[in-house]
Amino acid sequence: MNYMKYKYLYIALSICLLFPQCAQRYKIEYNIPPNYTDAARDRLMTTINAGKELYKANCTECHGIFTKGKDKIPNFTNEQLDNYSSRFIRRDPKNHAAAIKMSPQQMNEVLTFLRYKKPKNPDSAFTSRSRMRMR
Repeated sequence: MNYMKYKYLYIALSICLLFPQCAQRYKIEYNIPPNYTDAARDRLMTTINAGKELYKANCTECHGIFTKGKDKIPNFTNEQLDNYSSRFIRRDPKNHAAAIKMSPQQMNEVLTFLRYKKPKNPDSAFTSRSRMRMR
């Protein structure tokens, strides 16, 4: 009888310890200037969070994924983001189909998310596949 009690206790304890480990997600950090007021920081975070969700929905197929607790978003340079933005404004047909479907506000939110996201590993830029897609 005591054996069964300990067996169930062991299983319950194991589940409690394992599930939080599985549920942990990589927390994305942002480079927000320290001199921003709380109101400016809140507005920026609203834009960043909207951009993050749009990025997940529209960009992850080619530019990384949010799965298994890992952030695989490439570390785009500001120059690459500026070039992408200008192609979006010109409605360049070589631009991604997903970008063409976005409004200017949505594209601004995605680019803001990417600009303020701290690189996970600053030394490793982005893959050649992503580099080719940004051109």
